[in-house]
Amino acid sequence: MTAAVCLVLAASPEASRAPALHEEHRDVQRSVTHARFGHLLRLDVLPAARAEDLVQYLAATVPHVLHFAGRGTPDGGPRFVTDDGGEAPVALDGLRDCVADAAPLGLRLVVLNACWTEPLAKEMAGLVPAAIGWEGQVPDAHACAFARVFYRNLAEGDSVLSAHATACKLLALIGCTGLPVLHSAPGHLPEAHFLIATSDRPVPPGKPLKPRWYRPGGPPRKPWFPRPPQA
Repeated sequence: MTAAVCLVLAASPEASRAPALHEEHRDVQRSVTHARFGHLLRLDVLPAARAEDLVQYLAATVPHVLHFAGRGTPDGGPRFVTDDGGEAPVALDGLRDCVADAAPLGLRLVVLNACWTEPLAKEMAGLVPAAIGWEGQVPDAHACAFARVFYRNLAEGDSVLSAHATACKLLALIGCTGLPVLHSAPGHLPEAHFLIATSDRPVPPGKPLKPRWYRPGGPPRKPWFPRPPQA
């Protein structure tokens, strides 16, 4: 059994008032650990991620999932940590090139868990089978809740579509109005996309079948004997 790899880019400066990315990674790790197939989903985290960190990681390993956790920019790219300790939006053309190069090697899903990332996720769905992004601003608590439930259900053996739907139901219950949007590539069915391979998800045992007689035209009948005449 080969574990699916999820790369978590926790892209916020350590001293900033950015989203609680350490909490997001911690919650996701806990939920995956206790899931049915949690041992088959590995989380690799790059804290205070810079653009260089992403390039170096992809040069050595290709994850099945690329998860960005941080800040988004209206009409711009996700914000990575800069060399001076600040943060700035990454160039979209360069990010597209990284995803396009990794897709043929196994990258299957991009999750942009940050504000204003839905248009970029829609573009990414032309490069990978599925991508998720948020249309507007998203509170930190809602972003963490989505990631926690989404990955827990993936580790339970659910499809990308089912895990996304379950996470959105939770968000609706806690009052989130702008839900994350799932985009899929043309001809790709997100309900048929699983992180846990089919061969690693054993079929649950069913009820044993009771043997029964077979007779064309219906079930077997008891033999009929005429009643003896009454005296």
